[in-house]
Amino acid sequence: MEQVPSRPDVLEAGPPRPAVQYALVALAALLVFAGTLANGFVYDDVQLVLENPWVGSAEAMREVFSQPLFGFLESSTSQDPRHHYYRPLMHVLLFALRQGFGLQAWAYHLALMLMHAAVSALVLWLLRVCLAADPSGPRGRASGWAALGGALLFAVHPVHTEAVAWVSGAMDVGMTLAVLLAARLWLPVPTSPLRALGAGAVWFMGLLFKETPFVLPVLLWALERATASSEARGPLLAQARRYALLGVGFVAYLGLRLMALGSALPSSPAPTDAAHVGGVLALPADLGGKLVWPSPLAVLSPGGPVTSFADARVWGGALCGVALLAGALWAWRRGHTVAQAAGMWLGVPLLPALALQVRGVDAYAERYLYLPSVGFVLLVALALRAVRVRWPDRALALALAGGGGLAAFTLLTLAYVPAWHDDLTLWTYTQETVGERPLIHYNLGNLHLNAGRLEEAIPHLEVAAQALPGEFRVHNNLAVAYAKTGRMKEARRELERTARLMPDNPVAWHNLGLVSRREGDLETAIARFHDALRLAPERVDSLLELGRTLLRAGRAAEAVAPLEAALRLEPGQEAARKTLAEARAAASAPPR
Repeated sequence: MEQVPSRPDVLEAGPPRPAVQYALVALAALLVFAGTLANGFVYDDVQLVLENPWVGSAEAMREVFSQPLFGFLESSTSQDPRHHYYRPLMHVLLFALRQGFGLQAWAYHLALMLMHAAVSALVLWLLRVCLAADPSGPRGRASGWAALGGALLFAVHPVHTEAVAWVSGAMDVGMTLAVLLAARLWLPVPTSPLRALGAGAVWFMGLLFKETPFVLPVLLWALERATASSEARGPLLAQARRYALLGVGFVAYLGLRLMALGSALPSSPAPTDAAHVGGVLALPADLGGKLVWPSPLAVLSPGGPVTSFADARVWGGALCGVALLAGALWAWRRGHTVAQAAGMWLGVPLLPALALQVRGVDAYAERYLYLPSVGFVLLVALALRAVRVRWPDRALALALAGGGGLAAFTLLTLAYVPAWHDDLTLWTYTQETVGERPLIHYNLGNLHLNAGRLEEAIPHLEVAAQALPGEFRVHNNLAVAYAKTGRMKEARRELERTARLMPDNPVAWHNLGLVSRREGDLETAIARFHDALRLAPERVDSLLELGRTLLRAGRAAEAVAPLEAALRLEPGQEAARKTLAEARAAASAPPR
């Protein structure tokens, strides 16, 4: 009898040629985040892009290498240890975009989309290199399809929305791009001295985007073991020479950072109670779980802060740790160096986030998963290849399941991108997703305050102030809202609290001066403006208000000097020019 020919298996023919694969992955990364082009600046973007004086001129850019990330703010980062981040290359990127496109938000989002597409293409390269360790027979074709599927998953994963749809997320995308470029230069081994130095230079740039790439040597070592034999890697002395050349970049970074910040590290006063320890234990499940089940997604943890060891996330985090150790033991006993590398690329970049949580900084941020997800998609690719090889006759079912998963993740991303359109949309969505949180009330209160909707702002800020008694900005902004509605007693109470919380910050003293003047106590107002200028001698607003208050107090001759200083610092300050003319006229007028 004549045999009926079996249905041809499209996967048996192998994946498209590499150029087509790279194009598909890059195109997927661009299309899924194309909606960000309609978004504006949100959250920290307001300070980093719109209010950042450093990115406005080449002369001001000299400050970025000697200051912390938010060093341009009056709530000085030298006073607030939680902001001891050294990321000058972020300012350089923003400066370049400002010079080329001004404040057109679409240009910033397009730059971030292109960076994400480049990262996704490099992820495909990394997966192809790792899975090609055993290319013989059908396993080679299975590896090609698995690498393509893993890279597409990275390109469209919803958990990347925070990093790609938020301009400030460029720090995470930029440092991941640098890590992958360094890996591209490092492989194949043995790495030549020139390539090792090049990788060190790229490492240096990645560190200037964000601190996380300090784990790069561990990641490169894992890749070496996954893609080359011990003979190819060479003797230990040769390996040490390669890593010494790589380390030149880290030494350069460390020198710049020490000169700018000294040994300061991000931290926050943290309790040592069970809730704090539970929060540390829960982080792997609370945050890392979003790689597997990316819903719901939000700026804040949908589960809220951990309050006890009874929280399911604590036990979930413990199980994640056990599973990771079990997987590492299995990979070690089987000699599966690619699986070992995937585990390291997933787990090691999460250690800085875990360290922040230990130090009391809330480390729940979906953007922290951007680099670790490289290891995650490598694990997914390994699993896809294993299933394909184990059940070769189920290729169609596997393709449909994989395609369905990619489609579902794509839809989740497309649905989440509009939430980042503007601040009001973002925080309203966050409130609907995670419920009532002090930080949400603080941000909604600020939005209403800045828009002049004072009666809507005050209730939000009051809730935030009650829940966050130690937060300087919350009480300061509530005081501003009180003052603008004529509630001077409440405004003074909040400002006095802000001055106690951060006595070296000029903002509180300046605002106390404004309140004292509104109350008619001109001498106290003058003293408070002097307090602000003692801390920030070139603060134009304080110079102007000091001059105005001195003039109102009948001390016109004394008002001239601060007003002249304000005009020297800001020649276009018309209010200072007009008040100075009045002060000079009053000072030269004959006494009555």
